[in-house]
Amino acid sequence: MKVLARREPLLVRPGARFDCVGDGLCCSDIHAVGALTDDDCEMLSMISEDAFERHEGEDAAVMMMRSDTGRCVFWSEGGCALHSQLGPEMKPTPCIQFPYALTATPVGGRISTQHRCTCRTLGPLPPVSVESARPCLLDARGELKPEHAVLDEVKWSADETISFAEYQEREAGLLDALIEGRNLGRVLESEPFPGLDGTTWLDVAAELLEFQGPSRAATASRWFADAIGFLVERRERTETGRPWADAFERAGQRVVDPVSPNKVFGDWLADELWSMRWTYNGNLARARAEWATRLAIARRIAAWLDISTPLQDNISAAEAVMIVDIISTTDPWTELGDRLPL
Repeated sequence: MKVLARREPLLVRPGARFDCVGDGLCCSDIHAVGALTDDDCEMLSMISEDAFERHEGEDAAVMMMRSDTGRCVFWSEGGCALHSQLGPEMKPTPCIQFPYALTATPVGGRISTQHRCTCRTLGPLPPVSVESARPCLLDARGELKPEHAVLDEVKWSADETISFAEYQEREAGLLDALIEGRNLGRVLESEPFPGLDGTTWLDVAAELLEFQGPSRAATASRWFADAIGFLVERRERTETGRPWADAFERAGQRVVDPVSPNKVFGDWLADELWSMRWTYNGNLARARAEWATRLAIARRIAAWLDISTPLQDNISAAEAVMIVDIISTTDPWTELGDRLPL
């Protein structure tokens, strides 16, 4: 009998933590805040004529960013005006959902989180709970809306397919090691920058460097590209700007007991594993090669940042993860899926 993917019960990864404390990074042009639904656009149009925009050549609408701050038109130092004045349920769908994502599996819906905001990666944060995440994962009809689904067969490698039950058993040890930040390279069992089919890593870096402009996302793309160029061919850096620095300075004030960079990196990779979005690109062995490459890039970026104290080391690791988490969702990176070795 074929086992179908289920949305419930909702499942939380051990060790995942989050609380929106208003650092404002996720409300900035570090990413496009969208895509907005038709209902979102209708609601926002009643509030302001300048609430959202459609980029040239794209149908999807995104929240409008202020030209002077690079942040959402509704954001201020006091936080989100929509949230505070109209209530959290009046925020657009992408804002309500962030940083959560849902993957349907044979045993229930796995809740994962994105690591592109300091409210997810820095300071003493409460554990993610089903109660807090569930309202953020509902569609307009009040139903759970998974972004991805995994059935009963999981490709462990190009040559081995296993049941979901067996996958869970094998995955448990990997998750434990990642969460603890132990020997991350050994856990991934893969070397970074494997050979690519039809392109090179320097070609990828060149494409990322084409992302021009003053936005936080464009700056992050150049940091990412510089790290590839340095690691592959010891090229000089082209970018040193940190237009997101204020969010990390604010978040740094919350850090009481700094954690090691490997725990920051491991927590991020644990969500990559837990989300199972890697199944889009084939098998876990291929995903491990991609993660090993992103880990090397994140470590290089963190080393370029301030690592003078345990606190700064913790903050720099979180900042590097933010950059890599953002840029790994862009077309130049996601298109590598089929070019990685099986």
